[in-house]
Amino acid sequence: MRFMPVFVAGWCAFLFLYGVAAGPLYRTESLRAIIGRSCLEGQWLYPVLYGEPFLTKPPGHYVAVALCSLLFGEVSAASARLPSIFAATLSVVLMYGMFRRVLGEKAALLVAVLLPCSVLWLDKVPSAEIDMTLVGWVTAAIMLFHRALESEGRAALGFWITSLLCVAGGTLTKWTAPAFFYLTVIPLLAWRRQLALLFGWRHLLAVSVACATCALWAFAVVQQVGWDALADTLRKEAAYRFAPKASKGYPWAELATYPLSVFAAHLPVSAFAMLTLRPTFWKQWDDRGKLLLQLLHCWTWPNLFFWTLVPNHNIRYALPMSAGLMGLGVMGLLKRPTPPTPPPFREGGWGGRLPFVLAFLLCWFIAKIVFVEVVIPQRAEGRNAEATGAALRARVPTGQPLHVFKLKDEGVMFYYARPALRLTDVRSLPSGAFALLIRQEWEDRAAFSHLGLLCCMHDQQGDPIYLVRAP
Repeated sequence: MRFMPVFVAGWCAFLFLYGVAAGPLYRTESLRAIIGRSCLEGQWLYPVLYGEPFLTKPPGHYVAVALCSLLFGEVSAASARLPSIFAATLSVVLMYGMFRRVLGEKAALLVAVLLPCSVLWLDKVPSAEIDMTLVGWVTAAIMLFHRALESEGRAALGFWITSLLCVAGGTLTKWTAPAFFYLTVIPLLAWRRQLALLFGWRHLLAVSVACATCALWAFAVVQQVGWDALADTLRKEAAYRFAPKASKGYPWAELATYPLSVFAAHLPVSAFAMLTLRPTFWKQWDDRGKLLLQLLHCWTWPNLFFWTLVPNHNIRYALPMSAGLMGLGVMGLLKRPTPPTPPPFREGGWGGRLPFVLAFLLCWFIAKIVFVEVVIPQRAEGRNAEATGAALRARVPTGQPLHVFKLKDEGVMFYYARPALRLTDVRSLPSGAFALLIRQEWEDRAAFSHLGLLCCMHDQQGDPIYLVRAP
């Protein structure tokens, strides 16, 4: 048993670090890395893209990218992916600790090695995208809330405050963090007939501290960009998440397909989660085990139900509830055919489960290698972001900013790795300045015909982009 932490550390190192520098930044990874670079250059209070505020997400993840890049002196593909590695490791450690306290070493080992074994984690760790950083904050908040329920006095207050501070950290990383937290907490307290805790002074004090933290950030941002800019962004983000697209209407079919997709992404462990729904399953646990089981159920089902109803959802939105679903799967995997004397699984062996677990880990070991060595190179093939960025650097003199208008290919611009500014009106382009146009702009001869063409390149989708210079 003393070698379990070493095994868990080695397993996580393989899953999370292997592939950290494999392939160029992909899709929105480039956007996160570009804004992380501006954060490293001093724009840390709010996200900045091409010299303009970019408030669709708060700055938490971008600050993490900048901090992880400090040692290297620049933001690279590998350093931009480090926050997801730290967040994933933290989530595994926290789940390991919670299961170890409640169920013992064997259960802790199982949840630690199986938690990262889902298609979602395979794609997002390592990744420069924001999702796994949110997972770390939400997992920490829920783990600390669990400790608050188990504690009394000053310890309970400390856990409440740190839990809500993690919610604040998640909110300043991605706006949806409070939804995941309270969609877990409120059903759990209602189930246990402890809703009064939400109106207790410990929770109210913790909420006040968290709200004050977020309010201070919002106040500082408003002083810089104005209230209208922040409020308008929040309205657009809410509309994007919760208002059905006018052209498509409400996606009724996804009410069935979305939960199935989430379950499929966590197979085969998610299949064992269904065993925990049986009434007889509850008789196998002592009071602490039942509290853990209730927490995992409330972490999983209310969040899955809510994000299924949200019209503009994506399977990656389920990542912050992934730990709850995989935890349920582990408890289902650990079940005994007859009710044992509680507490369970502190006596006896693995009962035939070990061969299944080892076979699954071997399959996942192979899946990770295939993903890094085959899938990542294939999806990057033909995108040529690095080559196009290098070609741009060769054409634009050092010290000259590159101007963009409607260009949205952050992959090319990340590997260009020099200052770029966004303009809304071509008439504001200075004389002699360089600009990068998309096809729509280049074909708008009425507005752009006075610009001289230097060369034509192609973005990551294969569409032409035009490097021009003002007379």
